[in-house]
Formats: sequence, structure tokens, C-alpha cells
Amino acid sequence: MPFTLRPCPRSPVSCPVTYQTGLFSETKGSKPMTIRVAFAIVCVFALAVGPPSTFGTEPPETSHLTFVTEYIGELAVIEHVHELAEKELEQGTPNQKLSNSVYASTRFQLELGANVSQLKGMRLNPPFEKLIPSIITFNENKMTLHQRIIDISSEFLAGPKPDMDYGKLVAEVSQIRARLDYIDRALFEATPLIFATLIDRKPDSKNHLSHLIITKAERAKLIHDLTSNFGSKLDQKEQNWTVSAASVLRAYFLKDYKCSDEPWE
Repeated sequence: MPFTLRPCPRSPVSCPVTYQTGLFSETKGSKPMTIRVAFAIVCVFALAVGPPSTFGTEPPETSHLTFVTEYIGELAVIEHVHELAEKELEQGTPNQKLSNSVYASTRFQLELGANVSQLKGMRLNPPFEKLIPSIITFNENKMTLHQRIIDISSEFLAGPKPDMDYGKLVAEVSQIRARLDYIDRALFEATPLIFATLIDRKPDSKNHLSHLIITKAERAKLIHDLTSNFGSKLDQKEQNWTVSAASVLRAYFLKDYKCSDEPWE
């Protein structure tokens, strides 16, 4: 049966994205964002990651609930680091802001690295086999970009050097912001596919995919995790990509899907 997702009530989502790195900050204007169907995202991931490895015996598939729980936890941690970084980068002297930039990017690297380590121990079967490798690749790319932010901020902290093109470094920071923005948007667009891992592919009597593979208690726990970690941010009109991903996930969980311990039609 073709795999489809019912429309989410938070589409389109308006997501202004702000990246601040030391002395450099930029806020992108709000743009309407329509959630793409899961099939289109699968195609993008297939091009980005390539065919899965067939070397050796593959480990058993990870519980889809375990994967989604881990992903929600990652969203919460990244948003927490982002919130702290914004507050710290608003205060202090230019050198203090550069130092805070180094600290913030290091925190991002550590949290992203921890998540990559967790995800590398997970595996999903088709049609979701490329989802985890793609998230890993995106997060590793973000770690590389944050390392470059650390390097550039450190160059400025070291003081003027006659052979250093500081204008070129400032321009590179803008490029890094754009790449981070692109990755966060790509991860946001994967949100429907992440939720789809919890949809039971067995159709009901009306040939609809109306059930989830998790219980009512498990769904309630996921909703609680999202609400407790993001709070009122989930209802804000303007959200960054991370909060928007959490908001879309909650909206899907609140739709009228039945759980595995509810009767079938």
C-alpha cells in the first residue's frame, strides 16, 4: 500500500532562523514553509547518503519508539544550547562575545557528537533505512561547521596579524550560517518521515493507515517530553527550525491516529 501522511495542522510554518557567532549575527526573515510528503524526503536522503552497506550481518532493527524518543531528546538538547548561546552572545565586550562563541560552538559539537554516537548504534529497516544515516551525516556536517566557527573566532581573539585577511573570515562566517540554516531546514523537513516511523503500515477496514505502533501511554509520554522540554515555544508564531520540528511532531501526535492498544475498525 502506498505510504502517505495526512496533512499536519501546522503547515505552513513560519520559521525565522537566527545564528549568532561572536560578533557576527544575522536574522533571516520569515518564509512560509509547506511540509513535503514523506516520499520526496526519502528521495532526497537516497541521493545524499547512497546505498546502504551490505558488508557483514546487519544488527537487528532498532525499536521505532526508541529512535523517535532519542530524536526528541536531541531536539530538546540542541534548543537548550541554542537558547543559552543567544543569551551569552548578547552581552559582554567584543572579545567576550568571541570567547562565548567558541564556548557555544564547542557545546554544540559535544551534544551533536553524543547524538551521533547514539544514532550509530541504531538501524531502521526499509522504507526508513536511509533516515538515520542521513541525520548522522547532517549532524557531522554541523560539527565540522562549528569547528570552523571556533577556528575563526580564535583567529580574532589572537589579535591582529599583518598577513590575515579578516574580511575574508567575516565572509566565511556568513557562508557557515547559511549552511547551518540549510541543514536545520533539511532536518525540519524530515519531521513527517520521523513521525511516519510510528505509523502502522497495516491498513484498516477503510484501507487507511489509521493506527500507530505505540500504545496510548507511549504516545502520551512522547507528547509530555515535547511539552516539558519546549513549553510555550511550541505555540509561538515565530519559531526556529528546531522548535518548529518539535511543534510539528506534537501536532501529529495530537491527531486522531489510534494507538496499538485501541480497537481496529
